[in-house]
Amino acid sequence: MAIDDVETYCENGVWKTRWRNSAKPFAAGGGKQRQVSQGATVAQWYGVDHIITNPDGTIAEHNSYRYRRTHSASPS
Repeated sequence: MAIDDVETYCENGVWKTRWRNSAKPFAAGGGKQRQVSQGATVAQWYGVDHIITNPDGTIAEHNSYRYRRTHSASPS
């Protein structure tokens, strides 16, 4: 499975967090702040984006945790 972005969203009054390529959440409940925190942590671990969606479907926040790997070795 390719690693996709993480999304935190509200469904039927319950805040949930999932991989964007999945219909099934990997975390649910505990309120918006808890889910936003969990989503941000997972996105940081995997170096992907975290999208927070309002209950009406609009995007509230889009945070990127993608890191570019650079080589620090200088040429000889």
